[in-house]
Formats: sequence, C-alpha cells, structure tokens
Amino acid sequence: MPSSEEYKPISGYGIIGNTRTAALVGYDGSIDWCCMPKFSSPSIFAAILDRGKGGRWAIQPAATATSTQSYLEDTNILRTEFRTATSRVILTDFMPCSVTQEAWSAPPEIHRTAQCLSGTMRLRLEFKPVFNYGYVTPKFKPTAFGVRVRSRKEEVVLSSSVPLQVSESGASAEFTVSQGEKKAFVLSYGEDEPRKVQEYHTERQRAKSEVFWMDWASMLRYRGRWRDAVVRSALTLKLLIYSPTGAMVAAPTTSLPESVGNGRNWDYRYSWLRDSASALWAFHNIGYKSESEAYLRWLIDNNPSLDMDLRLMYDIDGGSDMKERVLDQLEGYKKSRPVRVGNQAVNQVQYDAYGYMLDALYFSSRHGRQVDDEMYFRFVKPLADFIVEHWSEPGNGIWEIRDGQQHYVYTKAWCYAGLQRAVKIAEATGHDDEIPSWKAVMRQIKEEVIREGWNAEKNSFVLYYGSEHLDAATLMLPLIGFLPVNDEKMRGTIEAVRRELSEGALVYRYKADDGLKGEEGAFLLCGFWLVACLARLGRVEEATKNFEELLTHANHLGLYPEEVAPKSGEALGNFPQAFSHMGLILAAKELEDAILRTEKPPE
Repeated sequence: MPSSEEYKPISGYGIIGNTRTAALVGYDGSIDWCCMPKFSSPSIFAAILDRGKGGRWAIQPAATATSTQSYLEDTNILRTEFRTATSRVILTDFMPCSVTQEAWSAPPEIHRTAQCLSGTMRLRLEFKPVFNYGYVTPKFKPTAFGVRVRSRKEEVVLSSSVPLQVSESGASAEFTVSQGEKKAFVLSYGEDEPRKVQEYHTERQRAKSEVFWMDWASMLRYRGRWRDAVVRSALTLKLLIYSPTGAMVAAPTTSLPESVGNGRNWDYRYSWLRDSASALWAFHNIGYKSESEAYLRWLIDNNPSLDMDLRLMYDIDGGSDMKERVLDQLEGYKKSRPVRVGNQAVNQVQYDAYGYMLDALYFSSRHGRQVDDEMYFRFVKPLADFIVEHWSEPGNGIWEIRDGQQHYVYTKAWCYAGLQRAVKIAEATGHDDEIPSWKAVMRQIKEEVIREGWNAEKNSFVLYYGSEHLDAATLMLPLIGFLPVNDEKMRGTIEAVRRELSEGALVYRYKADDGLKGEEGAFLLCGFWLVACLARLGRVEEATKNFEELLTHANHLGLYPEEVAPKSGEALGNFPQAFSHMGLILAAKELEDAILRTEKPPE
C-alpha cells in the first residue's frame, strides 16, 4: 500500500454512496474524496486532489500489510481486507440507504467498521475533514462520544467506539482489534453533537442497505454471459443517480485529469441530457427503467420553460448556474492543475441536446409515460420546430471542444434523429400537420451530412464539415437510426475508425488539435460503441474479442474510468464514469443479441 503522502492510481478506489452523494475509498482504507450533502456540494475530503491540504479519513494498519477490496455481492457495500502473516481485518464501508412502504431513508452518513477475523492487528485512524475544497479549516472539539467539526457554514460529527486524540487539524487514534472484535465509526453531516456510536445502529443500517441493493439488482433482467460486469455497471449507475430528481451525474468527481499535468481537467458532477438519454437505453436493455424515467418526469414537470431554454446540462437539482472557476488552493491530482469546479460547457450551443430530449420523450412514450396533447404541444412540437429552425447553424459538439463552433456531423445526425422521433410521436398521437415538413427537413439534413460530412479520401464521415479528422462519435450513427450499419458509408467509417483512432480495442475520440496541451487517453465509451457496431455487422468473433479486451480495463472492483492510456493502461479522467458503464451495458446487449442471431437454427 502507498503511504498517505503518495497519490494512488485513479483506479485504486472503490465507491460508496446513498443516491445523494458518494465517497471514494482507496484500497489503503483512506476516503480521499467526498462531497456532502449532495454530489455537487463542496468537498469535505479531497486528498485525491491535494494529498496535503485536501483532507481525508483513513483507517488502516499501523504496520505493513497487504490489502484487497471487494463489494458484498450485488451491493454497493465495500469491504477492504487487510492481511499480515498472522492477522486479518475487514474494513466495511457504506452509506445507508433503504426503502420501505413507509419511508425512503438516505441519511448523510458514512459508516465504517473494522472487524478482526484472525490474530491481532494494530490500526491507525486519521480524520482530517477540510471544508469547501480545502479553503476552510474547521474547528475541532472533542466530546464524550467523538469529535465535533464545525465551520461558520457547515458541521459534521464523528462518533467513535475508540478514544480519539483531537488537535487543531483533526482527530486520530491508534487501537488494537483481536479476533472476534469489531470497532465502529460514523460520520454524520449536519449534526451538531456526536451520539454514542451504538445509537447510529450501524449493523441494522448495513443490513437494510444490503437488502436495498440486492433487491434492486434482482430486478435486472440481463442473464447473459457477462452478467457480473453488467450488474456491477448497473449498480454503479444507480449509485450515480441523485434520487430526489432522478438526475444522473456524469461522474462523482472533478478535475481528475484526462492527461496528467496538461490542464484537461473538468467538473463532471452534473447531469448531461445525453447521459440521461443513454441511461434510458442502458436501463431498458437490462429490464429496469424507473430510474431514468424519474429524471425525465421531474424535468418535464418542474421546468415550464424547457422547450424555450433547453440546456445541454443541469445541476442535479435542476439549476443551470454552474459558473466555472479555478481553485488555486488545491495542487490537483499528481499536481495536475487547474482544479475546476463548475463547467463552462453549460453555456455552449449543442443542438444535439434537442435530439436527445425528443429521443427520451419518444422512448418514454413507448416504454413509460404516454405523450398526451399537452405534452405534445408543450414539448414535442416546440423542440422539433427549434431543430427545424437551427439545425443548419454551427455549434459545439459532443466532445465540447472549446476553440470555436463547427458543423459537427454527430450533432447534425442527432438533429435528424430528433425529428425522426418527433415524427413517430406525431404519428402515434394523431398530430399529422407537421409530419411532411419535418420529414422534408430530415431529408435535407441527411443529404447535407452525406455531402458535406463525408471525406472520400478517408472513406469516412469526419468530425465536422471540411475536416480531415475522424470522430469516433460517428460510430453512433447506425445506433441512433441515421444510416443502417451495413450502409457502405457506415462500413467505411467503421473501418476508418479502426484504422486511425484505434489501438487494439481502445478507441480515441478524435486526434484533432483541440487547443489544449497534451494528448488524452483512449475513450472507453468509444471502444464499446465499436463493439456494438461490429456486433450489428455480424462480426461476432471480432466484437467479442474487443469486448473482452475492454473488460480488462476495469479496476479491481469492476469500475471504469473515462479514459485509458493505451501504452500504460493507466486510468484517466473522472471516476467512475457513467458513460463508460452505459457503453458496457449497450455493447453487452448488442453482442448478446448478435450471438443469439448467429446461433439461431435456420427455419
């Protein structure tokens, strides 16, 4: 295990959460990232972004030991096992969440227990919360049952079953556990005084949380050969949903670098419309739709100006005030400055967001909430009319490149897809007036994309009109219905992406100059898109090989980052990444369907 003075790999963490917020727990027993009370709140532990100033909560062996991590099966309850030649201790971490007929419970608490399975082990506790991304050092006050931590705006308490030594900068303890012994610790946010640790009922809370996660996982229909990976991805996605609204964060972290030391650091603790649309697909593919449906219903019911002011992303509680700023206080992961909070992309023009929203409405109309007249005239028609009016304008693409607007092929394809969904909704609901004009614009979009977005020399669609650079996002064109996968232009694009953007199963998003320093890693989602395309083409052996290779880039717990450095295999970007887990589910379903087609006996 590394010392507390070193940065662990990004992949060296497990995640726990309560569908309000989450915490990253290192394989050394240190909680190095947590924001409370919600995902996008300021941090209370941020050692992953500054090992000295960020704050952490570590429970780990006082002497040299090895460690392994695992989840309790089909749950998000994390177990870290420490071993020496003569002893074994299990550190169990979870945030309570449960649901009954009477109430939903997700208190802002982190529960940790250290149980000795054999021998005797000396453990060390270090508790150093630092509020507001390291800017506010709180005041620590010892109490009879632990320590109270308070600033002008925030407070947390730590209740402990061992005595704590409290200083101006935190609390610490060294204690011994022998076979059969268990020590418990509870952090509670917003509480003004620690209680006896027994009053938090850790074992009861753990049992209820275990039931909650296992019951949820049992409703997933997927029973294919990659069940373990699919279920872990689904559990991770569920963990990234903010349950009061149903919004899904792209990742629970900010500023973990896409390229170490080169400024490619962004805040992903918000909800992108494209992520929500993809979540609809992902959850439907495994037989569970209520999570993403909840966000769609909430967004529709609580945003009366949605059709007039649709944003590509929102805060998880529905706001759009995400002004980006740099935190000079923190040095960044492995000194990868800047550390950013907020996201400037909220102000970008991304017309594909209108396509995503129409896709989500159409999906909902088929699998959930029906589109009535009110919803049609309030959302479907205005969104489709907006695309008709603006599709031909340049904008910012899916990858949110910040050096100017272009006519991105992927964006145009989603404008086409959005109108296609609007037509289908109109046909199903008897609103025929707009269908001819929408179909005419669909033809215009397709003709223009094929004419302007195609590069004959590359035999491929490209990043934007006139570009010589490829874009892995064009792999989505057959998946959203823009062109059939066996269309000669799509076959050419798939081969071009394999030739120019791929290293084995890993796929880069693009290789164009985007105005930033350094080279980012391969984007895992794009690799899963390629698997889906190969599967649809019937190239099952190749798709399976790629998929199995991509699965090797999970960490020890089955969690995936945003990107991977192909040469070193290093995880890059915010972690764990929702898009990567959605892509895995999509690829697994497409591949399973392709295998069934090839195994089906001839009639």
